[in-house]
Amino acid sequence: MTRRRAAADVARPTLADAVLAFETTVIPHTRHVEAKAAIRELHGRYRPREETRRFKARALLIVGAAGSGKTTALEDYMAECPDSSTEDGDIRRIVYVEAPERTTRRGLVGAILGAYGYRARDHWNTSGMIEKIAFYAEETGTEMIFIDEGHHMVNGNNPDTTAEVTEFIKSLLNRVKVQVVIAGLPRLLDIAVAGERTMQLRRRLQPTVILKPYDWATRSGRTMFSGVLGVMEQMLGLPEPSGLAKHEMAKRIYVATGGEIGIVSKYLSQALSIALAGSRRSIDLDLLGKVHADWHPSYEHEARDMLDFDAILDDAQPSVSDAPVRHDNPFLCSGERLREIWLRDAAPPPPANTSRVTRLRGRGARQPRPFVREGL
Repeated sequence: MTRRRAAADVARPTLADAVLAFETTVIPHTRHVEAKAAIRELHGRYRPREETRRFKARALLIVGAAGSGKTTALEDYMAECPDSSTEDGDIRRIVYVEAPERTTRRGLVGAILGAYGYRARDHWNTSGMIEKIAFYAEETGTEMIFIDEGHHMVNGNNPDTTAEVTEFIKSLLNRVKVQVVIAGLPRLLDIAVAGERTMQLRRRLQPTVILKPYDWATRSGRTMFSGVLGVMEQMLGLPEPSGLAKHEMAKRIYVATGGEIGIVSKYLSQALSIALAGSRRSIDLDLLGKVHADWHPSYEHEARDMLDFDAILDDAQPSVSDAPVRHDNPFLCSGERLREIWLRDAAPPPPANTSRVTRLRGRGARQPRPFVREGL
């Protein structure tokens, strides 16, 4: 009996397994599919060095807020192009790089060479740096370079540094002959619009992909967002339905997360972990309200809760009200307050002097089906 029970415990998925399965399952919703399609189109321009006629290398910008799915799109595409080995050595079709904070030309070179397992030398000039990258790219059969956190390449306080990095990207395209994908926050757009020195790079850019959240104010946006929630609920695998895609639940999730699918996934992953640990059969607003409160703690003393230092508490005295917490928690507040929060957060911020305002509208699509991302 003991052996049977032990074998059953081994076979039974653990809490961590269930959460991991949820977090590593990619939903091919419209925005994700569009980003991967743009990467695939760019990838199609690559031609081996042996071919006499080759496309010019280009760069693709993938822009979005935190949680919009930029890195997920890069990782998911890389999973479809795994590394391999031949008699001549390892093949690395795609090299993934994170741009360092306050990126300089040398810092970016160091990151790229570091991805190949080498270090940049202090005495190398720009030409020497690019030649080394070209050598390693050719030796490993590199077809594309992915640069994540690309917004670090935009230095608002030092336009010359930004221009220097932009010049380097242009030289990389010209001489290394691999396609480049750069993903980052919205200020990454400044790399393509600021100054005359960026003009040559602008001519080498593919149409930019902007990962905007689905717009709750439109019928198509609301339909798509609710559809993604429906698929996520299936992925949770809880015994009873949570109704994530129903109107009341969906609109509160939208307000809490700004509609960013990556942040929605983060909320639901934490809620799933709590639900499984507490043997809950579904996820409700109270549970999501706790998740939200845990990530938005308050450390403010309110005057109305202050007591005299020598006051003696009466046992019958009511406990401190949680009204302020509930008032601003999208999952626990009133419907009227929820609308106020949505209108407040939906208002576009005043444009900065160095940024470009973009407006895109999503297109409707059939409800996606999930697939599992492996090998990451």
